[in-house]
Amino acid sequence: MSLLHIGTELRRFRRGTLPPLALVVIMCLPLIFGGLFVWAYQDPVGHLDRLPVALVNSDDGEIGGEIADALVDAEAVDLHLVPAEEARDGVSDGSYYFAVEIPRNFSHAVTSLDSGAPEQATLNVAFNNTNGLIPTVLGNQITTIMLEEINAQLGEAITNRLLVGYGTIGTGLDQAADGAGQLAEGTGSAASGSARLAAGSDRARAGADDLADGSTRLGQGAGEAADGAALLADGAERLDAGLATATDGSARLADGLGQLQAATDQLAAGARQVSAGVDAVGGVAASATALQDNVLAPLITVSTQLRQSGLPAAVGLADQVDQAAAQVREQGIGAETAGQLTALQEGARQIATQLSDPDSGYRSGVDNAATASQELAEGLRQLQDGSTQLVIGTRSLADGTSRLAEGSTQLTIGASALRDGLVELDAGSRTLNSGLGELDAGAGELSLRLRGAAEDVPRWEGDSLDAGSRSAATPVTRELTAHDMTTFGTGLAPFFLSLAMFMGATVMWMVLHPLQRRAVDSGTAPFRAVLASYLPGLVVGTGQALLVWVVLTQLIRIDVAHPVMLLFALWGVSAVFVAVTQAVNAVVGATAGRVVNLILMGLQLVSSGGLYPAETQPALLRWVHTWDPMTFSVNLFRHTIIGGWGSADHRAGQAVVVLLGVGLGAWVVSSLAARGARTIMAKDLHPELTV
Repeated sequence: MSLLHIGTELRRFRRGTLPPLALVVIMCLPLIFGGLFVWAYQDPVGHLDRLPVALVNSDDGEIGGEIADALVDAEAVDLHLVPAEEARDGVSDGSYYFAVEIPRNFSHAVTSLDSGAPEQATLNVAFNNTNGLIPTVLGNQITTIMLEEINAQLGEAITNRLLVGYGTIGTGLDQAADGAGQLAEGTGSAASGSARLAAGSDRARAGADDLADGSTRLGQGAGEAADGAALLADGAERLDAGLATATDGSARLADGLGQLQAATDQLAAGARQVSAGVDAVGGVAASATALQDNVLAPLITVSTQLRQSGLPAAVGLADQVDQAAAQVREQGIGAETAGQLTALQEGARQIATQLSDPDSGYRSGVDNAATASQELAEGLRQLQDGSTQLVIGTRSLADGTSRLAEGSTQLTIGASALRDGLVELDAGSRTLNSGLGELDAGAGELSLRLRGAAEDVPRWEGDSLDAGSRSAATPVTRELTAHDMTTFGTGLAPFFLSLAMFMGATVMWMVLHPLQRRAVDSGTAPFRAVLASYLPGLVVGTGQALLVWVVLTQLIRIDVAHPVMLLFALWGVSAVFVAVTQAVNAVVGATAGRVVNLILMGLQLVSSGGLYPAETQPALLRWVHTWDPMTFSVNLFRHTIIGGWGSADHRAGQAVVVLLGVGLGAWVVSSLAARGARTIMAKDLHPELTV
């Protein structure tokens, strides 16, 4: 036999229509995976613009709206700008694969870099793993790209704002430089005013020197005045001493006058005696001679006493007494002598009266004179002594006052010079004040500009520095507000469970009979005939589902939200797929049914949305997705494994209803096929192709 001899194996496919067709179908079966799968998943990422995504703008500011418009215009995905409630319900029921929310404080956070508490803005992203693992993965990538675009856009805006801030700082510094120029000009004016102030100060200093000289002279004059005052004090002391002396003299004078008054009393007594004697002489002329001696003696005594009194009148009287005594001695008593005696008698009486009568002119005059002379002598003595010293002191005081006047003149001149200097000083100070005003204005302007520039310069330190660095480097971050990504095993389990249940249902009819010929030929009802083959398949399918459930939950231990519900879902889906595969086999026969089931399984798999979203696939597959039973089995398995996401998700109930309808429809088709199988065709007796 030749090594390359084909034999007769392929010759049997020449006869009839079905064998060649079957050979062609068999040759095309690899296209299910080599063609259909590649076509279905050729470029899902390139068609993300058809992926419905909810976008919610809750930002209170304007930046969120700008970002939302930019994202919608970018058309990277099919963004729908909707309210938060609609987005939540849409993600829950699968209308949107995920939702992106721009939170309320987005604008505030984006612009917080200029504040003292910078923070990163966030995009709230809500995934629903019941919408599929791959959509969640794609959504994660999409939101990452969104963040990159937003961060690039906002980073450019932040950089632009920083550059504008630096430009503003430069402008502020330019204005500060202008203020510094004004400050310099004001400083120059202040310097000029200070020079004039210095010149005025020099003049003031010179005037102060003159004033000092005048003050010195004034001091000297004051010293001389002090000397004069000292002399005046000395004179006062002398006057006091003179007064003391005068007091002593007045006391002695008073004593002398007292003695004079006593002597006058004695003289008055003697005068009375003389008068009596003269009267006696005049009466007794005979005894005149005898009495002359007696008369002379008293006269002499009187004369002596009068002379001792020291009074001028007394001295005159004493002279008269002496003359009388002399006449008495010389002449004695005669007519003339008698007349003289009479005159003497009258004179004696008068003397006695003057000497003894207090009211007499002589005696009162002596008394008054004594008193007045005492007071006058004392006052004149004091006045003379005091006035002498006073004149001397006054002269000294006048000299000192004159010098004081000269010093005052010098002081006035110095004060005038000082005034002129102070005038210049005032003018200089005004100039200085004006310059200082300009200086102050320039300094204020400089301070204002520098402060403004300083305020424009952001300041960060500590946690604020770290937050500012994060905010500037990555203005926007992402925050997951719902489901996080599951593991691939958990995420793809609904797809592979659907594949497993359909594959198990397909394979079991390679062993079991889709329709039992005996039941069909027995004439029983078609539905009962279908049930006779379906129940064994259901038992096998139930065992398959139970085994898969045990492996998933006990061996692989994937995270299942509702394990019991998953078991019932596996049983239910297996029951439906057993019915579907039974119907296919019942209609086209077991041989062709296996091939058709494989084709149907491949078509359902790529259209179910179990891997990539149906929106990223070709239009034909998107249409198949709407009625594909695996679409609903995948949704049911996702609900039991991952769990529901809100009350708006009705896909689990919808899947139960649709799958129940598919199962009932498959039973109807199987029943119709069983009814038709009652009539045996020639092709059934001699099939063109058997496997």
